[in-house]
Amino acid sequence: MKMRVICYSKKKKMEGYCEAIANAQGCKWDKLPLAYPCDKERLTIFVASLPNDDLSRMVPEMTKERSANVAFLVDGPEGSANELIETAKKAGTNVIDKVMYVKCGAISFLDKIKEDDKAKAKAWAEEIIAAMK
Repeated sequence: MKMRVICYSKKKKMEGYCEAIANAQGCKWDKLPLAYPCDKERLTIFVASLPNDDLSRMVPEMTKERSANVAFLVDGPEGSANELIETAKKAGTNVIDKVMYVKCGAISFLDKIKEDDKAKAKAWAEEIIAAMK
């Protein structure tokens, strides 16, 4: 399946989530600035720390031509992605309602994610992909 994982965070833990999902699905992950634009993706997963101005500018551009489906893995409180979800729906793409919320914190020496957190992120992504088939 043509899919992308895009990181909108400077936290190493969030990059770890991107890498775990991308490696499990056999796709690439990218961070800002994007190496190449989204084009005809079947699924784009945004992994982001909120609030995030860059992501707020990108989501309104996520039309069906760029990505048929989008999903969010968010470092923030429950419900913090609601505005982004509504913006993506207005842009015309299908938004996966199952958002994964994580808490990464701001402590820099805790920059690796645990294996069980990687497993949860992989399972979340696999559940989304299975529901799309």
